[in-house]
Amino acid sequence: MFRSSGLLFGMLLLPPFISFVQAGALDLPWLSEERTTITQGPQRLAGKLGVASGPANFRSSAPLRAGVLDLREAVAIAVNRHPSITSAVSAITQQEGVVDYSMAGYYPKITAGVNSGKVNTYGNSQVATVSVSQMIHDFGKVSGSVSQAEGQMFRQQALLLKQIDSIAQETAQTMLEVHRQQALLKIANDQVKAIQDVLEMVKLRADSGLTSQSDFIQATTRVQSAQANQQQASTLLGQWRARLSTLVGNPLPASVADLPSGLEQVAHLDSPLDYAMLPDVLAAEADRKSAYGQLENAKAQRYPTIAIEASANEAISGTNPSNGIDRGSYNTVMLTGSMLLYQGGAVSAQIRSALAGIDRAESTINEARLSAEDLLLRSREQAVGARMRLGILRQRMATMTETRELYKEQYTVGTRSVLDLLNAEQEVYQAAADQETTRHDFWAGLITFIGASGRSRDAYALNNTFIQHIEIQQ
Repeated sequence: MFRSSGLLFGMLLLPPFISFVQAGALDLPWLSEERTTITQGPQRLAGKLGVASGPANFRSSAPLRAGVLDLREAVAIAVNRHPSITSAVSAITQQEGVVDYSMAGYYPKITAGVNSGKVNTYGNSQVATVSVSQMIHDFGKVSGSVSQAEGQMFRQQALLLKQIDSIAQETAQTMLEVHRQQALLKIANDQVKAIQDVLEMVKLRADSGLTSQSDFIQATTRVQSAQANQQQASTLLGQWRARLSTLVGNPLPASVADLPSGLEQVAHLDSPLDYAMLPDVLAAEADRKSAYGQLENAKAQRYPTIAIEASANEAISGTNPSNGIDRGSYNTVMLTGSMLLYQGGAVSAQIRSALAGIDRAESTINEARLSAEDLLLRSREQAVGARMRLGILRQRMATMTETRELYKEQYTVGTRSVLDLLNAEQEVYQAAADQETTRHDFWAGLITFIGASGRSRDAYALNNTFIQHIEIQQ
């Protein structure tokens, strides 16, 4: 401890100490180049997670371009306006504040105050006090707290990526269903027109006495059945379009475009899974980092915190109680070491909690990997199986179309019944519907595979773009 009766001497002791620190004799991040590493570290690690803070580029619900709605356009609009992503962005900002709060432990603490009252035999006095405290070494208390806070920040970033992927996949699936019902409605319209043509043919033959009235009744019944299918397809299309309109927040164009032709190449069905792209794995990794930070902090509680403290006080009125001098001053500079000797088992409890958190995070990582592998295998089989069926269904469609034309010719010459012709029309409709359904099942498998493999941001062109104040890095 250093004492003097004058304020000037106490303050003169600080510059040599600061020079001593800047020379590298003591490790104080706030006075050395290590400060850059500490402040920039979260941004570098955030880049590994695929998220970085940036200027706002919020895409409002601008009117959609006329014509057709593209898949990537719809996904971009949906992720830029969905409130769940807004909430996730706010959670990141909130956790960044916790990181900054934890890092404040590296910096000096300055306090000032005025005490007024009667002190011993000196009478009444008012004493102004200024003190500065700088932690020198704490065996990992602050760094552990920073790591714990950074881990939670990275977890929020991973959850943001997960939410973006979730909204992107939901939008893509909704777009797919709109396109599916759009295609099925066109097939249903074609069926109604085809059977109405048959009905006209039957009516002409019935009016000419070449066929019985029962043929006309059978054809009329089939027209009504086709119209019921048409109405059902129209209703389903309206429901899915309403859902898509909710996601993109705009009146929709008359139709949606086909899915991008390169979607299968982007999916990489035969490529091994990169677990580092999975938000669930990233979130679990962040939890593990946070748990390790908690463990470091808890273990450090068993050791002292070494700090340097300087204080100066001066009596504004009356006598300074520290030295008995009227309006005197009293200054100190000291090296301190303090530690908690007993906390009722709090340290041991913190260590147990941190170790359990590490185990839980590792189990969550394995669980996320297992779930992703299961979903990937099933979606790959769906896509591959649908692609194989498409070849067969195309052949079936070509055969049934040829059969229908042949039956029409035979019906006009009276060698085929109207029932054969109506059944042929039904088979053509069914073949076309099965082919379109299988084609969309193939796309559905691709979309599920893309989501399960963490490639949504790449597939839908979201990498290296700004989404609600956040830049999504590749």
